[in-house]
Amino acid sequence: MAGTGGVSARQVAVEEVSGGKPLVRFIDLPEALHDHDPRWAPQIRAWERYRLDTHRNPFFELGDAVYLLARLVGRPAGRVTAHVAEPGREGRFGFWSTVDEPVVATALLDAAQEWLAEQGCTSMTGPWSFDADDEPGVLVAGHDVPGVTGRPWHPSWAARLLEGAGLEPLLDQPTWRLPADHPVTAAAPDAGRSDDLPGQAGPYADRRVVLEGIAAVPDLAEALRTSGIRSAWSLARRARAGDWETCTVVRCSDDPRVAVPALCKAAGRAGYRSVIAPWSPDPGAPPETVHRTYRKEW
Repeated sequence: MAGTGGVSARQVAVEEVSGGKPLVRFIDLPEALHDHDPRWAPQIRAWERYRLDTHRNPFFELGDAVYLLARLVGRPAGRVTAHVAEPGREGRFGFWSTVDEPVVATALLDAAQEWLAEQGCTSMTGPWSFDADDEPGVLVAGHDVPGVTGRPWHPSWAARLLEGAGLEPLLDQPTWRLPADHPVTAAAPDAGRSDDLPGQAGPYADRRVVLEGIAAVPDLAEALRTSGIRSAWSLARRARAGDWETCTVVRCSDDPRVAVPALCKAAGRAGYRSVIAPWSPDPGAPPETVHRTYRKEW
């Protein structure tokens, strides 16, 4: 939805949501805005419901958050969360999605700032939702590349509206697409498996690409987008068969120069064809995409 330039702030209302139909609208908003675009990566609804559930997500054992939904002349038009990992920590924002209207973006970000200021915060950084490894940043390069599970696609205005609202660029996070069936170094090390499954793929995580120090998730978005698979049963059958083309690194605590080759090796053995990684063995290779985080102080 492109900005019209004629929208008034009086036409925008921002509400806090916590459950029921308003929370369903909050979860469904990105799909409502972008499902027509073949680049958009469909959400794993089980994962979305889980991480926004204050009773199930461990984030809320110490952290707190507010979910904000913007309406433009009564219709859902944008969303954002404001959250703190624990009292006294830096303010953050995430789950950023909106129509291309500056007044909607400004209303959401002002409401997020107001809530964070009430928690004693003097800045906010994001978007990420809720942890730093959880969908970090907003897409600023590679808009022609379809999103994948763990590396979402955003329209160009998602970053532009943040900058227009006064947020400053903080950190760029590039990613590269590497072949999984070809070692990226002559001696990619073997790495031990980890039981700490990442959540981005919901119940369809693949233990074969979850290693100590680095973890990836299968790209379910490709199946949801190109094959029309919307049934949990269909996805479960495909997950049991391990029939995935691509996996995305969503966590890397070890040196990526060592961890990424190990992950590529494991992914190749598991039958994957490509790995979306935060490092490339070719220092001159341009990244496929770049996501950027932003910060605002007050």
